[in-house]
Formats: sequence, structure tokens, C-alpha cells
Amino acid sequence: MDSEKTEKIRETLNKAFSSKNRVKIFVAAGIIGIILILMSEAVPSNSSEKKESGIEQDCISYTEYTEALEEQTADLIGSVEGVGECKIMITLKNTRESVYAQNTQESSDEKSSSGEYEYVMYEGENGDAPVLIKQNYPEIQGIAVVCTGGDNVAVKEQVINCISSLYNLPASRISVSKINQKGDSNDR
Repeated sequence: MDSEKTEKIRETLNKAFSSKNRVKIFVAAGIIGIILILMSEAVPSNSSEKKESGIEQDCISYTEYTEALEEQTADLIGSVEGVGECKIMITLKNTRESVYAQNTQESSDEKSSSGEYEYVMYEGENGDAPVLIKQNYPEIQGIAVVCTGGDNVAVKEQVINCISSLYNLPASRISVSKINQKGDSNDR
């Protein structure tokens, strides 16, 4: 029974690929291929947009970077025993720095030296653009933590040690304080 089915399939394929039908199949496949190529050119893709704008598309803003650091740090510090509710503020020394590839030509004689520098460029769809080697994110200047357990010396020490090792900051750049609870007698 299986051999009968196999034989019927072979006969059907032989009829479909006979010399008359082969030409029709190749012409139809060619037309379909051309239509697909034209459609792919007409519909813009997200990946080509990212390539055109280069690495800048992948970078986040200064504010987004700071907020992301604060959120991640708050999640971590909030999980330390005794910390409780936690708010964090991070200050940064500068903004993001981009380092581009350069060609340098230096010349010197007995009395002076001079150099000529020019960026290495690549040709993109939107014109020439410099070649980006790396981006340096801002350096953390200081961190302030206010938390429920901020008045406990042991909790304060744990928070300072955690942040110090996480961001390689000296303890003098980390402040930990007790959060001001609504209804405290210190409210004025």
C-alpha cells in the first residue's frame, strides 16, 4: 500500500515537472522573487534604522542612566536586613564621553613639534560619520541613602560597605540617614 502511494506521488511530481510545466514554474518563481525583493525595499525595517544612526541608538540619556542606577541600588540596598523603606540619590561627576578613532601625524624638529589629527570617518547612508571606539559612562561622585533603618549603626555600616564595594567609592562619599516618617515628632 505504501508503494502505491509513493508511486502516485512520483507520477504527480513527474507531471508537474515535465518540460512544459518547468518553464512555467521557473517563470512564476522568478516573478514571485522579484515581487518579494521590491516589497522588502518598500517596507522599512527597524534594524536598518538602528544601523543608520550607529551606536547612538543604543545609548541612554544622562537622566535615564542616573535613574536606572538609583533604582538598581535601591533594590539592592532595600534587601539588606534592617534597611526597610529606602530612597537613593546618586550624583555624577560628568556626562557620557565618546571616544572616536583618529589618524595622527606628528612631526618634530629640534625647536618644535606639531601634530595633525583627523577623525576616521565611515560612509553611512546619512553621510559621513566618525568611527566610535568606545563610550565612557559618567563616574559616580556621591550617593545619599535615606532609609527606615538609617539610625541603626549596624545597618548604616552595612549600607556603606555594600555601596562602597559596589561602586568603589570611599565611605566619605556615601551618606546614610534615617528617613523622615510622616507623623514623627520632628516634623515642623
